[in-house]
Amino acid sequence: MPPFQSELDADAVAALLPRGPRIPVVAGCRASFGHRRAVPVTLIRPNPALLALHAACVDALEAAGAVVADQRHIRAGYRPHASDQRFGALAPGDHASLAELAIVERTPGSRRRVAVRIPLA
Repeated sequence: MPPFQSELDADAVAALLPRGPRIPVVAGCRASFGHRRAVPVTLIRPNPALLALHAACVDALEAAGAVVADQRHIRAGYRPHASDQRFGALAPGDHASLAELAIVERTPGSRRRVAVRIPLA
C-alpha cells in the first residue's frame, strides 16, 4: 500500500486486514521507484493470490475511512515490489514467500517504523 491517512492506530488497522496463507512469489526485473527514481527495488511478478490480497487490503482500509494519498499506485496501478535492504535484495528469478504483512508508521521528519507485523498462515 502507498501511504495512507487514518484516524485508527496501527493495531486497529491490523485488525481490518485480511489473513490468509503465505503467498509464493517470484522476483521479476529490477527497477527504481520514488520521484527521483532513487529507491532501488525488485519488481514481484503479480499472481492472483497477491493481487487479491492487495485488493482486499485496499477495500478494507477505504471502508474504514482511510484515505490513500496517491490513488495511482493501488488496484490497477499496483506494482508489487521488494525494496532493497541494507544487507541484500532479491535478484530476478528468485523465489520467496510473502509470510507477513507489516504496518509501517511514517511521521513527517522521522524514520519509518514497523508498528505491527501480521503473520500469514
